[in-house]
Parts: sequence; structure tokens; C-alpha cells
Amino acid sequence: MTEASRSRRTLVLVDARALSPRVRSLELRTRDGSPVVYEAGQWVNLYPLHEGTPIRRSYSIARAPDPAVADRIEIAVTRVLGGPASEALHALPIGAEIEMDGPFGVFTRTEAQRAAPAIFVGTGTGVTPLRAMIQDEARRGGDGPPLVLLFGCRTEDDLLYRAEWEALAARWPRFRFIPTLSRPSESWTGLRGHVTVWYEPIAAELAGAHVYAAGLSRMVDEIRRISKERLGWDRKRIHTERYD
Repeated sequence: MTEASRSRRTLVLVDARALSPRVRSLELRTRDGSPVVYEAGQWVNLYPLHEGTPIRRSYSIARAPDPAVADRIEIAVTRVLGGPASEALHALPIGAEIEMDGPFGVFTRTEAQRAAPAIFVGTGTGVTPLRAMIQDEARRGGDGPPLVLLFGCRTEDDLLYRAEWEALAARWPRFRFIPTLSRPSESWTGLRGHVTVWYEPIAAELAGAHVYAAGLSRMVDEIRRISKERLGWDRKRIHTERYD
């Protein structure tokens, strides 16, 4: 990664959609058509304007690198009431410009890690770098070790990319999608409770696995503790990204 590729650049919003009542997906392309060179799992800084002043916020890139759209990235933004950056990004119109620098981060997968089973643990928009990693693996194709996504959120409406996960699990035997809800409706037939409740029995079935956990520190720290103290995993098999 060169310093030039990380320098401040101007992006243009080309598409946007609601992923949930509080989360908006933004697709942004470089104004000059230059590629955004990154690895699945990395993040960028965006600079939305608040009262005319740019404010910096970091967002994981929500999809795998794709040569067909090398000048574009996708992010997901949770709207926080009174949060100047998130409200600005939720109100950003198609065609608007915004500054970016990056990518940054070491929350990525190596070739050696790809040879082992993986359990991806995400909560809320913490699932976005995991989505990029899983897409990257799916595009490589072929057989390989199991990949499990344990995704936790409050309600059915908060299950970001649900249709995508279900379709991928249906056609790709390597991949298993396990959602768990902390405030499900009465009709919900899946797992209930936080990801930290279900992580240990699922991970224990994946001998030699690596874990990739992304979300708020409380969850990430508990996943680290369970992995080390209860499962006996070496710290080199535990990979995390905190969102607070």
C-alpha cells in the first residue's frame, strides 16, 4: 500500500439503500476514477460536513475488492440520533461529494488463515468487514474448510444482508449462517440471546479455527476471553476489530 493510495481523495455517492430502519448502505466511487486498493476487512476515514466543517469518522469497507468496480467502495452507517456524522451521511444525496482517506487496518486474512476453518462473529454494522472477508472467500471458489457467520442483533429487521447470507448458505456448502436475536418477535424460530452465549459451542466444533470478531468492545473482549480461557486458543488465532 503506497502513501499516495492513502491520501485524501474525493468520492461521489452513486447509490444508497436502507439495510434496516437505522442503517444506510452507501456506494461511493472516486471522482477521478482511480482505484481504491484495499484488502477485505480494512476501513477508511470519511469526512462528512457538520455546519460546514468536516468531521472524521471511520467505516469498514463492506464488500470484497472487485476489479469490475475498482473505483468504488461500500459502507454501512448506523444512524445515531444527534450524531452529526451519521445524520449527515444518512441525508447525503446521490451525486454528493465527500472526502476520504485510507484504507487502513490489519483486520484481514492471510493465505495461511484461509487454509483453516473460520468463525466470523459480528454484531450490528460490525458484520461489514466480515461480509467483505466472506465475499472474498466466495469469489475464490473451490472447496475448503468450513466458514461460519455468527451474527447478532436485536430484531429480525436488524439482520443486515439477511437475504444475501441465506442465499450464500443455500448454494455454498462451506458456509453456514447462524443469526441470533436479543429481542426477537414471537414468531422467530432461530437462536435467541447474544453472540457470546452461542459462540463457545459453535467454535468448539471447528478444530484449528481462527475467529474474526467485530463489534463493540464488550462483545469483542468476551469473545477473546472465551477463546483463550475456555477454548484454549492461541492469541494468534483470535482477530478482532472494535467499533467504539
